[in-house]
Amino acid sequence: MATTAVTPTTNTITALGAGSGVDVKSLAQSLVEAEKAPRKTLIDAKIKKSEGGVSGYAALKYVLNDLKTAFSNLKDQSAFNTVVPRVSQASAISVTTTATASAGSHSVTVTNLAKPQRTISDGAGFVSPLSQLNSGAAFSLVLKKGIDPTPTKVFSLGAADVNGAGGTKSTSTLTLKAMNKGDTLTVNGLTMTANKALSASEVGEMFQNFNTTSEGVITAGGISGSSQNNTNLAVFGTFSGTFALGYSTGANNSGVLTLTSTANNAAELAAPVATQFANTIAIAASASTPAGIAAAINTANLGVSAQLVSTGDASTPYKIMMTGTSGASNAFSLTSLTAAGAAVTGVNFATRLQSAEDAALNVNGMAITSSTNRITDAIPGSTLELFTTTTGAASLDFSRDTSTVKTKIKALVTAFNDANSMLTVVSDPKSTVAEYGASLVGNNVVSTVRSQMRSLITTDSTSPSGGLNALRDLGLSINRTGILELDATKLDSAMLNKFDNVVTLLTSNQEKLSVTSALPAGAAGEAVKKLTNLLDVSGAITAQSNNLTKKITDYQKELTALDARMTALLTRYNKQFATMESVVGQSKSLQTSLKSTFEGMMSAYTDN
Repeated sequence: MATTAVTPTTNTITALGAGSGVDVKSLAQSLVEAEKAPRKTLIDAKIKKSEGGVSGYAALKYVLNDLKTAFSNLKDQSAFNTVVPRVSQASAISVTTTATASAGSHSVTVTNLAKPQRTISDGAGFVSPLSQLNSGAAFSLVLKKGIDPTPTKVFSLGAADVNGAGGTKSTSTLTLKAMNKGDTLTVNGLTMTANKALSASEVGEMFQNFNTTSEGVITAGGISGSSQNNTNLAVFGTFSGTFALGYSTGANNSGVLTLTSTANNAAELAAPVATQFANTIAIAASASTPAGIAAAINTANLGVSAQLVSTGDASTPYKIMMTGTSGASNAFSLTSLTAAGAAVTGVNFATRLQSAEDAALNVNGMAITSSTNRITDAIPGSTLELFTTTTGAASLDFSRDTSTVKTKIKALVTAFNDANSMLTVVSDPKSTVAEYGASLVGNNVVSTVRSQMRSLITTDSTSPSGGLNALRDLGLSINRTGILELDATKLDSAMLNKFDNVVTLLTSNQEKLSVTSALPAGAAGEAVKKLTNLLDVSGAITAQSNNLTKKITDYQKELTALDARMTALLTRYNKQFATMESVVGQSKSLQTSLKSTFEGMMSAYTDN
């Protein structure tokens, strides 16, 4: 029996001259694709629709955030307090305003500017910045800041009680002075050490109302410093010693304090004693030169600065100039001290070029002094910078700037209409906008958002004022097509005639009110609260978007499962077709064998 060798091909199922002759591998693949395609198409469609929904919700959140921002720009009282200052003598005064400034006119007269003390080293000067001083030995500088805090005293002797005619008390009136940190003042045995720079009035407040006539104080032998010290007062000063019996203090009157004796015709109170705190600046032997002194003073950072200046003198041109901080209370003295207690030649600073002075001005009839030329509390919400004295009174006019508010209201109109337009795009089945067009057709979230947006405009404010009840009273209205429109004439009238009422309507006169606060927030503030809730992670928009995202994940899992099932199905089809091909091949082989046998038999018969 003849046999035919079979050469394998890329299709292991079908062999040359054997099997059905059909490409069963392609057939199996086609059958699987036919079964997979409609299922995959359905799932892909669901994914695409869900992705469109997620995009639609994202687009909604984007425009609603813009609307929230527009309302946020109108919810704080400070958003409406923009004023424009005009100064008649701009070369003498400049003005900057904050959100708390109010419209109005002011009169300012500047009669003196604040100045720092400038003092120059005594003597002829130095040959060079590196001239040796104090024979090259170390010495020190003693710096005292401020004026001598010792008060002046005026004593008035009271009369004795003679034959029942009645006597009078003695008084000591102290005119107090400002103190710097570390200064001390002793009054009637009680010593106060200043813990910061104090004005004369603040010093008086520390000593006022000491009553030595109470039974407890008499028993204690006076008022102890320890009984007066507390956390609040410690910011200003600390007491020690004892306020002796015999005199009591009255109320402080801008730094003038009167002590009254507890007995008639009392002897004069001991004079108050004060000391100035001194800072010591060490000058090392290696730095005992003019340049070394200047460097040591500046490094000490004690509120005074030093620089070497040249006077132009032919032989000793260099001197040291000291400059303090502006303000009369920042006067200073600087002296040198050797180990032997003497002064270093040329290193004392008694020559004063300019005295420390306070600025003096009159604002709206009120006299004001300041240690600096920057005045922050003379006119509420404004800062004055003084450049020079004025010629008579300068006029300051603060006019309200309503253009900023109008711009914000116009931005609100734009944001509302953008959001409304987006609602139309995502819900219109005919929309052709890519990504999110027609993505939320028939979705009830759209109608909910649209309804809530309308209520932001139409609902009455929680803080109606002056006949203004809602945004419609500012010229805002929604037309038949849902577009927000602005009546500029109506808005201008409200801004011109009822500006404060407009502010109350929108803000309830609140500032940075939390969205969780139960306090009235005005039309803009309440809108921010509602939009915040709408956009919250627990709100309907985010919840629906998250639900679609979860569905997309589930659909993708379905695709993965479908691929796995189809792969298994293809394997099964290939196996079944392989078996079929084997059976068909065996049948063909038997057919060929029988045919050959019959042909052999016929040939034998024919040959005979």
